[in-house]
Amino acid sequence: MVKNENKIPFQKTRISNSIVIGGMIAFGKSTLAQQLLKHYKNAVFIPELDPQDDLWPLLLKKMYQRDNDNLYASLFQLYFMIKRFDRYKDAIRKHEFTIFDRSIFEDWLFAKENLNNPFLFNYYEGTFLGICNQTIYHYGIPKLYVILDGDWELFKERLFKRNRQVEIENFQKNEIYFHRLLNQYTSFLVDTCKNFGIEYIVVDAKLPAETKIKMVVDKLNEINNRKKEY
Repeated sequence: MVKNENKIPFQKTRISNSIVIGGMIAFGKSTLAQQLLKHYKNAVFIPELDPQDDLWPLLLKKMYQRDNDNLYASLFQLYFMIKRFDRYKDAIRKHEFTIFDRSIFEDWLFAKENLNNPFLFNYYEGTFLGICNQTIYHYGIPKLYVILDGDWELFKERLFKRNRQVEIENFQKNEIYFHRLLNQYTSFLVDTCKNFGIEYIVVDAKLPAETKIKMVVDKLNEINNRKKEY
């Protein structure tokens, strides 16, 4: 059994022609992805939340309401993990260059903070490790992981500004949960990228859009040029 630690035990494998934009809730992942699409004309963006999926809003609402974590938090985490795996493998097969909103690695962190029952988390983690193994070894790690970083003040400002009803109405019920996520999010992703051998860049979410885009483009150019030298 894998211990409940802030680390996932895998090694580097092949690299897919994709990038992931990760980071805390409301830090502007989708916005940055849409801006990058203007630069990379051949890219395809895969959002975290499928607008055609009617189930995820219900599960998200039930999870945030915290009426029955053993049931709804478990269903939420398992559903998101499986859906993300399906969308990742489909996109990698079909598209030349893909930009993903979050990755399956971040699902593990959410589950770690969402599933307080050790039995449920161990069950989830066993499933996660199997799916993660297939994702990595069959479809590859991303070429670059863009990690958006920020503080609690930025999180609250962005969360209330985007005004997603389910988050605002249940903010007090989830404030401790949000704090726990934020306190470890960036360090978790950095450690995960190092563990898997994924190239990464930490970007201050408060920076202007043009600065963030330049940082990502410059890093991708550096990676691509380095490969050409080999």
